[in-house]
Amino acid sequence: MGNQQPKQKKKGEEITKKIVVVGDGGVGKTCLIYRYINDEFDEYTSQEYIATALDIKNKKITLKDKTIEVLLYDIGGQETFEHIRKIKYPKSDGVIICFSIDNRDSLVNAEKLWIPEMKKMCPGVPMILVGTKRDLRDEAERIDGFLRESQGRTLAKSKKLLAYQETSSLLGEGVEETFSMLVKKVSKQKPKKNKEEES
Repeated sequence: MGNQQPKQKKKGEEITKKIVVVGDGGVGKTCLIYRYINDEFDEYTSQEYIATALDIKNKKITLKDKTIEVLLYDIGGQETFEHIRKIKYPKSDGVIICFSIDNRDSLVNAEKLWIPEMKKMCPGVPMILVGTKRDLRDEAERIDGFLRESQGRTLAKSKKLLAYQETSSLLGEGVEETFSMLVKKVSKQKPKKNKEEES
């Protein structure tokens, strides 16, 4: 028998996916991203909140035979950053729309502003609605001042979003599940043509 060369394993596919995280200022977008990337709570961001126009973080994960670099765009929710948002929205692969469970106005804005804006700028892109700061409602003696889980689910269903998730960046609850669900969904999509990563 002749010498046989050992079979080389096929190199896994490497892809990049862009996910934008939007919502009103102060609802916990930055803390959500920080928890996902570092698996810890960023107490300094929550105490010393400063509105930021754009912050981009990345995380590499392995999903079956794919290595996925997830680019997370943390885009400021203030009106002054509207022009930046519209520049950065295009070519997004997935969207997370946040509101805070202790802030009714942020849910109203998710319905009236963020969901319509994202559907217009990113048509056909998978979107997850996220209710942040779940721990505040869980620890409260009375929940009268908090939004109910059913309200988030109803909105997500009525707008035909991928899912509704509730998270606590403080406790790390629901964070990994939320991002994993979206990354798995977008990883099955075909790469966009002429995709250029923005700095």
